[in-house]
Amino acid sequence: MTVTDFFKEKVPFLWGLTDDDAKTLAEATQQLSFTAGQAIIRQGVTVDGLHVIAEGKVAVWIKPKGKQPVEVAALGPGDVFGERSVLDFGVAGATIKAVEDCTIFLVPQDTFLKLMQTNPALRELFMAKIEARRKPLSGNPPIHEPPPEKPA
Repeated sequence: MTVTDFFKEKVPFLWGLTDDDAKTLAEATQQLSFTAGQAIIRQGVTVDGLHVIAEGKVAVWIKPKGKQPVEVAALGPGDVFGERSVLDFGVAGATIKAVEDCTIFLVPQDTFLKLMQTNPALRELFMAKIEARRKPLSGNPPIHEPPPEKPA
């Protein structure tokens, strides 16, 4: 499967891309590899693009001020991260760590933002998906509380 096809068929965040838009993103994409336990993005650091998980699993960790880090989500193939930071020219709001060996497609920020400018309908779709991700995930502890104790 090509990167273009992967984006169109396996990445819900990118559903709605035209063939040309998917091809444009795929042509600019870098393929990165990470080993289990390796940090992909660290909270508070500048994010340089939209990260798309091609293979493997990652964990999303948030460290509230003065608290211990809390795992708030697990992501796998077809999921994305870094989207809000890319749109806001901001820093990562979470640390993303590889749970297992991973292949990540990195869509450069400028390529992604250009697509958002040239396709208003797609931008609206992306913004709705980003907003939906902001809602707390059921089953995860609130970020102001420490993670639950693991049974011995």
